[in-house]
Amino acid sequence: MDKIENNKTLELLRHSVNELSDIMLDIYIEWKKEQSTTLSDCECMAESMYQMMVCKAKNVWLMSGGITMQSEQIVCIIDPSNIYPVLRSMLEMNIIFRCIYASSINDTERELLLRIWKIRGNNNLIKIPKSELNEEEQEKQLAKVEENDELRKDIHKLMCELSLSQSVCDSIEKWIKDGDASLRGFKFEHSEQSGNITSFCALSFSDAAKDFTQTRFTYPHFSAHSHPSYLGVEHFWKMYNLKAEDNFMKEILEGALISLVRFMKDFCKYKESYRSFYVQDLSRINNFLSQLLID
Repeated sequence: MDKIENNKTLELLRHSVNELSDIMLDIYIEWKKEQSTTLSDCECMAESMYQMMVCKAKNVWLMSGGITMQSEQIVCIIDPSNIYPVLRSMLEMNIIFRCIYASSINDTERELLLRIWKIRGNNNLIKIPKSELNEEEQEKQLAKVEENDELRKDIHKLMCELSLSQSVCDSIEKWIKDGDASLRGFKFEHSEQSGNITSFCALSFSDAAKDFTQTRFTYPHFSAHSHPSYLGVEHFWKMYNLKAEDNFMKEILEGALISLVRFMKDFCKYKESYRSFYVQDLSRINNFLSQLLID
């Protein structure tokens, strides 16, 4: 493909990312007009993730337009290496949302998974040595310790409501007792026949990414572009010395589109009331995605 055709393809993809994020926001606004009840904490988190996905897509669109290296110059260069972290975070958000919201088949499961997610998030502050925190930060840390204690009690009550097997309970206990703060995709597996919970899974992002990209190597690939490893710096060198930045940008923009579509479909699974608004705009969505193979 020559340079002119490459430019046309990238501009079409940029336009599609921008338009699809606009459509996501339009659907969300119309859906929210029909909502009158007070939101639960679980619902607030879900809607925040939705809004964050739109923001991330807008960032990809803006950054893909290029940056000026010197203020007096009008020539822009595209820097994919700085956009890959945003693309990776879109994949991460998809994984967390799918595990907590779209994979759960009832509110009790969802509330339990949300509390596990909160515990491990709070651990980011709890594990910091007190000597490195000022008085106000120490108070916040203590509050998070107390919150985690309450969250564990809630989880135990929810486990009883779900009538989980001992092996599933043991798996959950393992992940809520330790002080680890690493992010994982926690989800329940269900029997196809009965819908009963058969196991509790703690997935690495590499493994969880298989649901979206059919390969566990996508997440490490995105990470390699984001980290200052040898491979990441070598990719940067190739972009500009071998004139390969267009190929990297095509991957980024297509990846952003896939992430947005996946997220909207998962939001439909979580909120049935949202689905009708999504369906109304499906023809608009498909117009921008007709060149991509997105299931």
